[in-house]
Amino acid sequence: MIKKYIKSSILFGAALLMGVGCTGDFEEINTNPYQIPDKDVKMSDLFNEAQLSVFYNQSNGNWEYQLIQNLNADLYSGYMAIPTAFNGGNNNDNYFMMNGWNGYTLSYMLLHVVKPMASVQKIENLADDFLAISEILKVAGAHKMVDTYGPCPYTQSMQGGISVAYDSEETCYTAFLNELADACDRLTKWLDANGGDDNSRLEWDKMCGKSQTTWLQFGNTLRLRLAMRCAVVAPDLAKQHVVAACSNKYGLLKNTDIEVKDANTRNPQALICRDYNDCCISANYETILKGYNDPRLEATCQGVGWGGKGDIYTQSGSPAGLVGEIKGIRNGLKVDGSSYKMFSIIKCPASGGPYSTDVPMPIMSRAESSFLQAEAALRGWISGDAQSFYEEGIRNSFAKYGLDATEYINGETTQIDYVDPHNSANNIAAVNDVPVKFLAGGTQEQKLQQIIIQKWIAGFPEGLNAWAEYRRTGYPKLFPIPADNNNVQAEYLSGSKDELTRIGIRRLPFSYDERSSNPAGLAEGVAILSARGQKDAIDSRLWWDTGRNF
Repeated sequence: MIKKYIKSSILFGAALLMGVGCTGDFEEINTNPYQIPDKDVKMSDLFNEAQLSVFYNQSNGNWEYQLIQNLNADLYSGYMAIPTAFNGGNNNDNYFMMNGWNGYTLSYMLLHVVKPMASVQKIENLADDFLAISEILKVAGAHKMVDTYGPCPYTQSMQGGISVAYDSEETCYTAFLNELADACDRLTKWLDANGGDDNSRLEWDKMCGKSQTTWLQFGNTLRLRLAMRCAVVAPDLAKQHVVAACSNKYGLLKNTDIEVKDANTRNPQALICRDYNDCCISANYETILKGYNDPRLEATCQGVGWGGKGDIYTQSGSPAGLVGEIKGIRNGLKVDGSSYKMFSIIKCPASGGPYSTDVPMPIMSRAESSFLQAEAALRGWISGDAQSFYEEGIRNSFAKYGLDATEYINGETTQIDYVDPHNSANNIAAVNDVPVKFLAGGTQEQKLQQIIIQKWIAGFPEGLNAWAEYRRTGYPKLFPIPADNNNVQAEYLSGSKDELTRIGIRRLPFSYDERSSNPAGLAEGVAILSARGQKDAIDSRLWWDTGRNF
């Protein structure tokens, strides 16, 4: 289906994106002369655009999400794998970089999240609750592009000019955290002054139940997420914001998850996996959850043969007898025909059809809030017990599916080996050896591995944050793609193919569109990498990706 998506993206770009990939002079060059100027657009429309775009579904389609996240971060996070031979079998899943797939995150987030929120902030006499929410939404979108590419245009992106300067990740993250600090302070004061929520002011809210308090809790938790990204590379900065986020009087997410809920909007994950069969569950997700006897596997995945597709066939050509069982695909395979199309996909309720509000788009969970606090406590930055926060996170995740975590929390089993019933050459031994039961007497590294693995499970299927945390911590350990299938192009590699196979993709290369639309800015981005001894390569680590945890 990818050809259809690319064609759709071109048409959509011509009609609505006003030049996909352009980051130069957003205020003028990227203004459609036939479009209503931002100053004349309703504030509610600007907020609606940003909320739908933060999960890449502004057009109510699916191509944005597939190109921006599904065909990169969802794969590299260990959540999903490709069951079809896109581009003749050479594609992102086996590290062959697809320029036509990989350039959308930057322009999309800038045009559809950063720009509308910057427009809100220019409204005269803007109330503090609206300003604060615009800051939170802007950062919620912008950090996704930085976590994808590394250096990006941000602090000067809405100031106009022929080109737009790139910022380092450190500059972006410092700006993100400062903006979130301002937003949370403003919302705290607003709530104090107004005696609590005023739901009538947020009729456009699709994410936080029209509650200023929930927006503040989301902002605090997002601040905690981004601060923890900096835990090793900038511990003083990280600790400052961790302590502030955790001590805010209105707290962190505790009773609700942040999801984009809109009755008129399709969930792109449902369409890509179920309707188009372009993505299946990864072997990593299958084997970790099976090893833990985790009931969330059945709650989140459909068994083999879903949709009447039939059984898996073995190497000898006979049915494997696995219909109804959960079976994932190892990443980076050379897929032959339709042999993997019947493997498991994510479970999206079908009763409401492709427009079902039963499948809201996930942004951040209360379980993540607990796991972030577990890590903060493990590092000694906040009071409280890491194990208690860890177990709270598991319970919060189980509660989402109506499950009881009491027995699970004491589980002592570990990840199982992966067995490919279609091709035994893909079999591989388990790589994670920690149980669910918290290792109170274990090392700091073992405890962190447990915390991140459970956060990874709870975060499914939102792959970008999971990929970022994998790069930051190395957890969960993921199966490498088969070494012989690593088809990376030389221009995107700075080290060896063997090392890339071992560590996985660390970032996407800069967008090709930037070479023509913003060459001066792009040169600054390349220079930022060069100053660190890096190149525009997929094995170049981001600023916060240090390769160590303590």
